[in-house]
Amino acid sequence: MKRITLSLFWLLATVGAFAQDIQVTGKVSDKSNNEPIPYASVSLLGTSFGTLSDFEGAFALAFPANQGDTLLISSMGFETMKIPLSHDAQSQEIQVSLSPSSVLLNEVVVHAGENPAWRILRKVVDNRKQNDYKQLEAYDYDSYNKVEIDANKISDKLGERKIYRKIEGAAETVGELTDDSGEKLIPMFISESYSHYYYRTNPSLSKEVIKKTHVKGIATTDGSLTSQLIGSTFQQYNFYGSRLNILNKNFSSPIANDWRLVYDYYLADSLTLGGEFVYRIEFEPKNKQDLAFSGVMWISKANYALVMIDATIGKEANLNFVDRIKIQQDLEQVGAVYFPVKSRVVIDVDQLSKNSSGLLLKFVSYNENISLNQPKEPAFFNNPIILSDDYRENEDDFWRKIRPESLSMDDRKAYAMIDSMKQLPTVQRITTLTNIATTGYVPFVHGVDIGPLVHTGAINNTEGARMRLGLRTNTDFSKSWVLKGYTAYGTKDGKWKGGGEVMRIFSKSPWSTAKIGFKKDLEQVGLKEEDVGLGSIFSAAVRFGTLLRPYYENEINIEAEREMSKGLTAKMAFRTRDFSPLYSFSYYSEPGEARSYFRTSELVGEITMARDQINLINDNERIDMGTVRSPTVTLKYILGLPNVLGSDFTYSHVMLRYKHTLSLGSLGKTYYRFEAGKIFGTVPYPILKNHLGNQTPLIITSGFNLMNYYEFTSDQYFWGRFHQDLEGLIFNRIPLIKKLKLRTFATGKILFGSLSEQNKSINNTGLVSDQALAVKGLDPYKPYIEMGYGISNIFKLFRVEAIHRLTYLDNPGVKKFGVKFSAEITL
Repeated sequence: MKRITLSLFWLLATVGAFAQDIQVTGKVSDKSNNEPIPYASVSLLGTSFGTLSDFEGAFALAFPANQGDTLLISSMGFETMKIPLSHDAQSQEIQVSLSPSSVLLNEVVVHAGENPAWRILRKVVDNRKQNDYKQLEAYDYDSYNKVEIDANKISDKLGERKIYRKIEGAAETVGELTDDSGEKLIPMFISESYSHYYYRTNPSLSKEVIKKTHVKGIATTDGSLTSQLIGSTFQQYNFYGSRLNILNKNFSSPIANDWRLVYDYYLADSLTLGGEFVYRIEFEPKNKQDLAFSGVMWISKANYALVMIDATIGKEANLNFVDRIKIQQDLEQVGAVYFPVKSRVVIDVDQLSKNSSGLLLKFVSYNENISLNQPKEPAFFNNPIILSDDYRENEDDFWRKIRPESLSMDDRKAYAMIDSMKQLPTVQRITTLTNIATTGYVPFVHGVDIGPLVHTGAINNTEGARMRLGLRTNTDFSKSWVLKGYTAYGTKDGKWKGGGEVMRIFSKSPWSTAKIGFKKDLEQVGLKEEDVGLGSIFSAAVRFGTLLRPYYENEINIEAEREMSKGLTAKMAFRTRDFSPLYSFSYYSEPGEARSYFRTSELVGEITMARDQINLINDNERIDMGTVRSPTVTLKYILGLPNVLGSDFTYSHVMLRYKHTLSLGSLGKTYYRFEAGKIFGTVPYPILKNHLGNQTPLIITSGFNLMNYYEFTSDQYFWGRFHQDLEGLIFNRIPLIKKLKLRTFATGKILFGSLSEQNKSINNTGLVSDQALAVKGLDPYKPYIEMGYGISNIFKLFRVEAIHRLTYLDNPGVKKFGVKFSAEITL
């Protein structure tokens, strides 16, 4: 039985003992947003009678009629309220709304010795390992999760728009949702899920079986992707860890090892909670701009374990578009550890512009039936998120039985209002447009979509105006077969391009596919998606402007992919390609025999290892959500086959890629990547490694930003790059400037490479008249190095980087220093 439940049981027993006495029940909420305030102190003024509100802000208090007549309600961060009571009624119910206070912590005056809270915090840190549930060999539990998203802060201009008035009118046929200050809320999304979550420590693996979901929303559907996102997997908050990852930002825990560097503390009280003696400690960040919490926590005296916590990130923190993040958590002792049994997260998103609205996101989790140290075999975790065959559950009886707490009247209104709004043609159009924006495809006819839209058109010096039409099938056509095709035409070159692909999905769990495709299109040396590792947006963008060393390519590709085990994916492919340049190019296949056309046939094998990678299945697509802690390692081998379908060369290319992200606490995050490769054989330079330069004013993360285009080519190479994001470490501490929420970062890139004499000879013979096309290698003992530093989050959008080129400064036409920029939207 939960701790708060025990407290209420004890209180009800007390009520029974004083049948003729005063019984007061009620709920404490935040006046600014109507959110419940858990753990608020409720006491009878001038007496020893008191209690705390529970997780939902509810409380119950019984006392003799002759003891007092004023209720004192207080909570850290709120104004204290006194409420007079009537002695005429034995049973009274009150609703209490506390106003946020501008004063957080009491002033701490230490006359002698140290802050008394420090002694407790040291013991909490010393006992972290034995109290932290993440240190267990394994655990699993049933989890109920509710997610709600409401539009709030409706601007006057938005409120005047016809589309909003229609939505508002449909919502008001059911009722009205407001916070306690009277601000209107429009429900956008509400969901419930019931699942079983498994975790094992060594190796670190997790799995969630989502048994039932109930989803209602505007501009969303009760599809499999949404149902995979609303479970327990994406709602893990562990204060025993040094950092909590929320919205891909790392926040310092108030019980982390560096607690004294980040926080100030105040030992506010000690009390008995559910039969356990606890310390009540208030905390706030030393610097309000840092990614740290303000709040209050309760620490068990017996085990120095975290029992409850109410933590808030305020508007002053160095975050964009977020007014407030609040996390409330209730932990219970299960075995030797303290396990989170209830969690609530509230994220208040600010208006993006004066003509828009804000968003209020609420996440609630209840965990029960917790089992410890019964690990499953690693193979059990091969599929991290599984939907039961009958996961869609809309029957009210089922959810009434499974919910830990009954739906409030506002929750029931939200469900009904969304149903009403979804009937509007306007909302149905918004849903369609949202799906188009997220997928890039437009529904065409039943089972067929048009897209991706990002590739629809381009303008460049070779093709003129390029127009493209692409089609693909969706799950209405087949859940096992995917057909794709496109055609494109350039007004300047007057040529038709196109391609097609057929994919068979043998299994979605584990992922197993095979496909065959063909393509005839215009490409650029070194800028194919597989060369630079960027997505479709980049591959579409490089078709604008002046094309770099363009060529026509005919390709046939046969490929199979299979997820072998958790985090291990293998690919095998055969492909044949030809190279027809549209610029001055030649190589010498034999002495005195210059050629400009060649064909290759290749066998390709690739293995990717990412131990805790999370993949979601969206209809017929597999979406990579990245890894949690482990690196991603890819090993690739390409074997060039001679005299196969007219191919000209034999060669091998071995490549190893590694990428990882490290969290360094107050020093921010480090992103680092490297790649090493070697090409065996003598081949034209388009087959070699052409290192990506950048002569634009924009920052290209994957390229060398002060290297000229095609400045270096290698047949063996190693490159590495790192990006140290310092967040607001520096600017957060400078008066006045810190209000701008600027952030700093540092970058570094290094390249080792070499080019054999054979590859220099085959590519450079006869090119004396055009040195711009000469293929140049690096000195094997002299790396190319760039170092950079800059400021990001300028006006919440721009990033500026100063870059120094440290080597090969004597090469013609190079810049030793440059300032480049990019636009990025981050929290």
